[in-house]
Amino acid sequence: MLAEFNRSLILIADRDLLMANIASKILQIFGVDRIAVFLLNAETDKYVLAGKQESEHFCRLHFTHHSKLVNWLSVNETYFQTSRQSSVMSYFSDSEQELIYRADVELIFPLKAMNRLNGFVFLGRRSDGKGISGEDANLLKLLFDHAAFAIENTALYEEQSARIRKMYRADRLAMLGELAAGAAHEIRNPLTTIRSTVQYLGKGMQDPDKLDMVNELMEEVDRINKIVQGLLSFAKPSALEVDKVDILQLLRQSLVLLSNTIARKQIDVAFDVHTPSTVVTADASQLKQVFLNVLLNAVEAMEESERRQLTLRIEAGRPLDYQSRYLLISITDSGKGIEPGDLESIFNPFYTTKSEGTGLGLSISYSIVSRHGGEMEISSLPGRGATALIKLPQAM
Repeated sequence: MLAEFNRSLILIADRDLLMANIASKILQIFGVDRIAVFLLNAETDKYVLAGKQESEHFCRLHFTHHSKLVNWLSVNETYFQTSRQSSVMSYFSDSEQELIYRADVELIFPLKAMNRLNGFVFLGRRSDGKGISGEDANLLKLLFDHAAFAIENTALYEEQSARIRKMYRADRLAMLGELAAGAAHEIRNPLTTIRSTVQYLGKGMQDPDKLDMVNELMEEVDRINKIVQGLLSFAKPSALEVDKVDILQLLRQSLVLLSNTIARKQIDVAFDVHTPSTVVTADASQLKQVFLNVLLNAVEAMEESERRQLTLRIEAGRPLDYQSRYLLISITDSGKGIEPGDLESIFNPFYTTKSEGTGLGLSISYSIVSRHGGEMEISSLPGRGATALIKLPQAM
C-alpha cells in the first residue's frame, strides 16, 4: 500500500483525483475514521476543504493566514497531536479549539512545500479504538511531506494549463471577432434592402395567405438583424462608461428583472457575501448584461431539476498588486450541468446547446469582462450544476 501510495504521487496530475487517492490510502493504511484536507485556494488566499470531501464538521469552514492554527503549523513545521500536546491547545482560538473537540480530531499535519504552507490535514482516531503511536505519526508525517510536493506539482500543472487555455481562447476569440465584424457589415446592407422591399410588397395586400407569408418574412429578417446586432456587439463593443458600481446591488437589480420567472419556477435564491466592500469601478449597464446572461442560463439549466437552488457568492480574491485585488462573483445553479466536451467551447460565438438562441450571450459576456480587466470561467459536473466565476479588479 505504501509503494502504491508513492506511485500515485508521481503519476496522478489531477489534483482532485490525487486528493481522493491520498485520502483513501491513508484511511486504508492507518484505519482512521475520518480525514479532511484543506488546501490554499490561489484565488481567495484562504485554506478551504479540497476536492469533493463530504464532512458535516468541515464543509463550510475556511482558514486564513491570520488563523492561529495556520500560524502554529507554519512556524513549527510539524504535526500536532491533541492527545499528547494538550498544552498547545490553549494557543489556538476558541473556535479552532471547539472544532478540534467537536470533530474529534487526533492529528493535524502541515502540507508544506517550497517553504510555504499549502495546506493541512485533519485526521480522526483509529476505528479499532487504539491510539496512534508516535511511530505511526512520524510515518504519516513522512507521507504527507511527500504528498505536499505532489500537490504543489499538480497546482503548478493546473495553473500552467489554465494559462495556455486562456491564451488560446483569447487568440481564437480575437480572430472570430474580426470575421464577425466583416460578416456583419456585409449582411446588414443587403438585409436593409430586403426589409424595405418586403414592407413595400406587403402594403395593400389583400390575400390573407400572402400577407401571412410577408409577416413571416419580416419576422425572419428581424431575427437575422438581431443576430447581426449580436455579432457587432461581440466584434465591436461599445466603449466602457465606468463609474463606482456596487456589485451586490447590481446583482439584486438583475434578479428583480427575472423575479417573475424565478417565482414561477420556484427557484430558491441565496446570497453568500464574504467581503465588506462589493464596489468596483466598471460600466454598470454592461455588467448587468453579463449578469443577466449568466442568470438566464442558470435558470434555464434548472428547468428539469427537482431541487432548484441559485447561489450568488461574493468574496475578496487574491491581491493583484499593493493597490488592487480581484473581487470574485460566483453564480452557482443546481441544474443539469455542462458536459466536459462543451466547456471549452461555450464562449465561442454561435455555440449553444439550446434548441433556441443565438449562442452569443456568453461570448459577449466574456468580452465585456475581459475589457474590464477581469476574467470569466465556468466549471461544471454533469448532473450536479454549474458555476460561473467572474473576477473583476477592485481597489483595496
